Amino acid sequence: MDIRCECGQFRARLRSFPGNSPGRLVCYCDDCQAYLHHLGRDDLLDTNGGTEVIPAYPADVDILSGRDQLKCTRLSPRGTFRFSTTCCNTPIANTRPDMPWAGFLRCVFAAEEPDRFERLVGPVRSRIMGRYANGTPPAGTPDKFNLKAMLSVMPFLVKGKLMKKARPSPFFAADGVTPVVKPEVLGQ
Repeated sequence: MDIRCECGQFRARLRSFPGNSPGRLVCYCDDCQAYLHHLGRDDLLDTNGGTEVIPAYPADVDILSGRDQLKCTRLSPRGTFRFSTTCCNTPIANTRPDMPWAGFLRCVFAAEEPDRFERLVGPVRSRIMGRYANGTPPAGTPDKFNLKAMLSVMPFLVKGKLMKKARPSPFFAADGVTPVVKPEVLGQ
């Protein structure tokens, strides 16, 4: 599956996708909302303030073009590393050093056929952090990260750890912890 920024300068390919991805997840947390507000990309939030994320292993990501367009934002000194582009302000992925997790935002998936993505990935499998939603989130959305959500992502994380899928990462240097671009830290 190919991914790209809105203007097409940044392009990457996800090998083995959807593979063992836990599928489509929606997070309503205040950090995800604050990040998209910071980017001026409120248009990517759903009607309740949710951000749709689809996880992949960092080791399965090949950047094809536009590495020089990446920027990194952290909402706090210990926050998640959130990568977007400088060319068109498209949020690309959320990740952490040495973790077998790169959460790609739904907006970057570039399926040539309109329903190909839906066929490959299926419906939203989990929603979390409903207490931060705008209005009433969809039925069954827990207030925080619950057991059901954990059970949907834990096999992916455990397998990724065992298979050493955190590295190489297109978002971190060979050491697995140094981001490829210096992060802008917002809440210092």
